[in-house]
Amino acid sequence: MVSGLLITLFALATVATAFVLTDTGLRWCSAFKLLRHRMKQGYAGAGMGQRPAVLTSANGFGRQARPCPVIGQVTRRAA
Repeated sequence: MVSGLLITLFALATVATAFVLTDTGLRWCSAFKLLRHRMKQGYAGAGMGQRPAVLTSANGFGRQARPCPVIGQVTRRAA
């Protein structure tokens, strides 16, 4: 009786883990598709690669700014 309960709980935990991993994988896939789409449109063309390792401040918390913003959308105000 106890072994049946343990097997059932293990099976449910395995199915739940599979669902979580599948959902996470689909979210990553969707995010990369969105990034590729934005790169084709020119919104996310800058900032590829690793961040610069050269520190700009003496305390070690500051980093150099990127040469271009990652999302280069034009902001327009109403006249």
